[in-house]
Amino acid sequence: MITKRIARASTLALATAALAGTFTVGGAGNAFAASGGGCNGSTQQACVSVNGSTLVADAYTNFANSNCTVDLVLYDRSTGYRWDTMAGCGLGWSHYVGTQVPNPTPGHVYQTQLIVNWGAGNVGVTWSPELTA
Repeated sequence: MITKRIARASTLALATAALAGTFTVGGAGNAFAASGGGCNGSTQQACVSVNGSTLVADAYTNFANSNCTVDLVLYDRSTGYRWDTMAGCGLGWSHYVGTQVPNPTPGHVYQTQLIVNWGAGNVGVTWSPELTA
């Protein structure tokens, strides 16, 4: 009987501590919750991520030749809306920052597409993983 009381008290204490921790973390601020995202690719990488409460589309390339252009496209897959950012290619490892969306719509799915145009119909396309806001 005493053993059952100790076990119940321990369980209650652990549950209370777990809930208190959950409420503390949950009430700490206005953190933006998202899942997925990241980068895909090798010498050309398309990325989508969240920085604070801002959705960020960016890309990286590592080319020995900079005679090309990049089109960095952020898609809201839930609405079909797209944002384009165009630039010239960099030489070596280069970073391109595309559209930044403050407070993206919760539940919407976002994805970045990197289009590299070398001219004469030679185009390379890389997609980021999907990110759900």
